[in-house]
Amino acid sequence: MCGINGFSSEDRRLISVMNRTIAHRGPDDTGVLVSNGISLGHTRLSIIDLSIKGHQPMSYARKGKIYVITFNGEIYNYKQLRKELSSAGHTFRSNSDTEIIMAAYDAWGSSCVSRFRGIWAFCIHDIVKKELFFSRDRFGQKPLYYAEVGGVLYFSSEIKSLMKGPIPKELDKLALREYFSYRAPFFDRTLFSSVKTLLPGHNLVYDLKKKKITSYKQYYKLKLRVPPQTFSQAKEQAFSLIENAVKERMVADVPVATFLSGGLDSSIVTAFAKRENKNLHTFSVGFDTTNELSYASRVAKYLETEHHEYTLDKDSALSYLDEMMYHMDEPIGADPGFLPIFVLSKKVHAFNKVILSGDSADEVFGGYDRYKFVHYGKLLKHVALHPTTHELVKRLHAMRGKTTFNAFMEANRVFETKELNDLGIREAFDRDVWNMALQNDFQRMQYVDVVQLLPKDLLMKADKMSSAFGLEQRAPFMDYRVVEFGLSLPTRWKLNLLTEKYILKKTFANIIPREIIERSKHGFNVPIDYWFTHALGDKLRVLVKKSTHGLYNKELIYKLLEQIKTAPGGFKARNIIAQKLWTVLVFEMWYEKYVK
Repeated sequence: MCGINGFSSEDRRLISVMNRTIAHRGPDDTGVLVSNGISLGHTRLSIIDLSIKGHQPMSYARKGKIYVITFNGEIYNYKQLRKELSSAGHTFRSNSDTEIIMAAYDAWGSSCVSRFRGIWAFCIHDIVKKELFFSRDRFGQKPLYYAEVGGVLYFSSEIKSLMKGPIPKELDKLALREYFSYRAPFFDRTLFSSVKTLLPGHNLVYDLKKKKITSYKQYYKLKLRVPPQTFSQAKEQAFSLIENAVKERMVADVPVATFLSGGLDSSIVTAFAKRENKNLHTFSVGFDTTNELSYASRVAKYLETEHHEYTLDKDSALSYLDEMMYHMDEPIGADPGFLPIFVLSKKVHAFNKVILSGDSADEVFGGYDRYKFVHYGKLLKHVALHPTTHELVKRLHAMRGKTTFNAFMEANRVFETKELNDLGIREAFDRDVWNMALQNDFQRMQYVDVVQLLPKDLLMKADKMSSAFGLEQRAPFMDYRVVEFGLSLPTRWKLNLLTEKYILKKTFANIIPREIIERSKHGFNVPIDYWFTHALGDKLRVLVKKSTHGLYNKELIYKLLEQIKTAPGGFKARNIIAQKLWTVLVFEMWYEKYVK
């Protein structure tokens, strides 16, 4: 995990300020290069080739061509690529994966990224061509923001660094609508109209002579594989693919640990990681009002790991909020899971620089309740609604007879249409997120999550919360071969009656405890429903009352704050109200830090 910065003009002071702003991403080293009409910056977290030879920005020259790179991420198959490039006559000064990227670019041009297995965001300055070449990994696990202002292209790993330049702070109203509708803006949008993200699986070329972007191309598009003919074959492939994905992500010159929630996904990752590292450390966090620590402890004992666990009370958890919001960088609503990852990262970085997680298995293998509800939506007309009926079931009950697309987008919504009207915010609704080229609607639901929501939500949670403490988080379930395999499977192998992630439960029943296989999905449950009836509710009320931006009608928020106090008890019953309030809280705290 590192931080990258740069812009297409020379200013040593500004590039140094940008580096200092994201020094947390790379506490081991920092570097700047100001020459040839550009400024490049880098903050380094040393994971592969810990020597000074891994310093960035790094240069590479061959046969009259000269390149300079600033790179964030890891190329897991760099050793295989090094052998191939060496046999073709390339020589290397370091043992880093960074140098391999430039040699690969020299050898194969922009198509080199299709050969990479890993996570990345980088900029290569081609000094001879006078171009900047940018690339971002297939699913957007590493962030890359950019803005064009006054004939200069600025870029960075984080918005807070980018905004040290002369970037306007005008809000993108469409992105704002998407945020309140679906937790995050779609496509390349951010809440700042002048700031864009390089889309996952895309390359971008900026011509320094013409002072403009001359190429913006997609190099990777998620494709389906031919599924195995039998369930037995599918289990064999699932085992092999996930085992290899974990093994690749253990590549590092420093120790690797795992986050262990006590759920299925992190337990599978931990089981394979233990095979590669006999002294594996595992880390868990829970809250005093609700936690899964007993399950995590059971897995750790079963796998014989060096286990660490932490319990947070309300006051200590909420004391992290301001710091967490700063590192969140852009508002990401309805995901309080940022908090436990932030706290865990703060604890883990004293022990490790690299951590594996079970993130994204739900998207890849169909683990969410909303997949169930939408898939079986046609049966909801037979469900009798009661005051205690799950709020999501009520929403989908009202959508019966509608298309799967409409039902799924409704299931993803934070605020209902009436509530958006009460807020004075027009609903965002974009059919371009729905890929009709796929074989069935279950795959289309997964596709929306993997291609649109993951890069803006879960993957940014992983990156930014771990990067806040110079920690690199890796997600084996996001290996593109695992993703393609998972989406390609028949629906019945993912959702079998009411059993979600069916193939994972059947495939890995012999390597993790039985009670972990059989328990229902929980993950890191954050008790925001309880918090909003206490201190967090008071905090939001104050923020909303003093806000002067006029971007929404405040009355609905006051109403929800009262409603959650009298809502039926229990996490599930009050959680949807809490998600709405969390979405507003995150926005208001972000607005104060980044706009006001």
